[in-house]
Amino acid sequence: MSENSQYPDDSDNVLAFTKRFDSNADIREMRNVTEAPKPAFQHCFHNKVETDEHRRVINCRLCGKVIDPFDWVLSIANKETKLDWELTGLRGEIKQHREGLEKLRREETNCRARIKTSQFRLNDVNMALLEAGDRLVKVKGEK
Repeated sequence: MSENSQYPDDSDNVLAFTKRFDSNADIREMRNVTEAPKPAFQHCFHNKVETDEHRRVINCRLCGKVIDPFDWVLSIANKETKLDWELTGLRGEIKQHREGLEKLRREETNCRARIKTSQFRLNDVNMALLEAGDRLVKVKGEK
C-alpha cells in the first residue's frame, strides 16, 4: 500500500477558517447599487478658504488644498448645530442664575427687614430695662 491510498486527499471538503464566513456575501453580490468605499480623505483643518467661480472650486488659502464644497458646507453646518446646542445650554444656565439671583435679592431684603425689626425690638428691650432699672433705684431709694 502506498501512502497516498492510505490517506486520501480530502482538501476540497475542508473549509478555511482564516477568514470569517459571511452568510450574506451572495446577497451583496446581487445588489445593483452599491456604496463606494470611502477614500482616505486628507482634510484641511484651516478656516481660511478662497472660492474660484471660474473653476467652481474651494481652495484653502493657507495650504492650497482643494476642498470638497459639500464637506466644507457640512462642516460649517455641524459647527452651527454645535453652537446652537451650546447657546441653548448657556441660555438655560443664565435663566437659572437669574432665578437664583432673584432669590438672593428677596432673601437679602427679608434679612434687612428682620435686622431692622430686631433693632426695634432690641431698642424696646433696652428701654424696658432702663425703666425697670429706674424703678428699682426708686424702690431701693425709698427704703
